[in-house]
Amino acid sequence: MQQKWTIITAGAIVGILAIVLVILGNPANMGFCIACFLRDIAGGLGLHTNATVQYIRPEIIGLVLGAFGAAIVTREFRSLGGSSALTRFVLGFIAMIGMLVFLGCPLRAILRLAGGDLNALVGILGLIAGVALGLPFLRKGF
Repeated sequence: MQQKWTIITAGAIVGILAIVLVILGNPANMGFCIACFLRDIAGGLGLHTNATVQYIRPEIIGLVLGAFGAAIVTREFRSLGGSSALTRFVLGFIAMIGMLVFLGCPLRAILRLAGGDLNALVGILGLIAGVALGLPFLRKGF
């Protein structure tokens, strides 16, 4: 029961933070989007020249440092590697392209749906299909 409330509380906090980020100036249909923020950081580092998306996002820096700090405090931090590093990189690249074509990560898809954008259903269905396709590979140790 405790875990259920932890998940609900975390979801509420993320939702509230997304609203706050929109109020503070993030695009109205975005709020909080990992894929978009990584794209912006790539531009901020000079990896592309589209001026509208060239910004070192403090949200990503805070997310990484916060997750690292929480893992250290709870003594859950451990560095893990997996098989087929190149294959994992290529699949991650394909996933990122898919997110940018769809205009958002899974979190943004939920935020878009919450804002009434029914196009988000297509992205969520694609996410479900991708997870269903990839889960057997993960279970086999890939």
